[in-house]
Amino acid sequence: MLLDLFTYFAKFPASAGVTKGIATKGESRSMEEYATVLGELSNMQDKELVPEIENYVYGQSFDELKQRIDKLTGSFLFVDYGEVDMQSDGRRSFECTQRIAVTVAMKLPNTSDMLERIIANDRTLQMLSKIHARIMADAEREELYWMDRDSVANCEIIPFVSAELQSYGWTLMLSATGADILDTHRIARKMMKG
Repeated sequence: MLLDLFTYFAKFPASAGVTKGIATKGESRSMEEYATVLGELSNMQDKELVPEIENYVYGQSFDELKQRIDKLTGSFLFVDYGEVDMQSDGRRSFECTQRIAVTVAMKLPNTSDMLERIIANDRTLQMLSKIHARIMADAEREELYWMDRDSVANCEIIPFVSAELQSYGWTLMLSATGADILDTHRIARKMMKG
């Protein structure tokens, strides 16, 4: 599921900024998924949907985020995935809700003034709105197994201001709800059969 989220959001930024800083080794001898994901990224039909986003950052660790952003210039998409809440749906399956934070921000130099920050905030809000609109369209077409249509209607957009990262932008907070997104019940039934 985390790889599906990674590749889904990889279609928004400029292609050159997607694997830069994320797939730094270029290959993995112990994880065959590495080559599979890189292949999916290079063969994506929908890509650069918001090409003014120059970089892509994906993960949970603030330290990794900071290391990555320290090396960036310009705008970036940062996707942070959180806990998965699993509730029985009464039909021997789960309704799963995962918290996902989708941030579009711009790294600015220390010398930037208030007007430059306002412009950066305006630009990043426009970029984030394009991403949100595409998520809404994809959920409406039922193309996102990890998010139903109702989830997109209940979201929050909050400012992203980080003096430490020298970055300004906006974060779309989603509670993505889908049916047994981890496939837990199917796996359990398979185990019961032996």
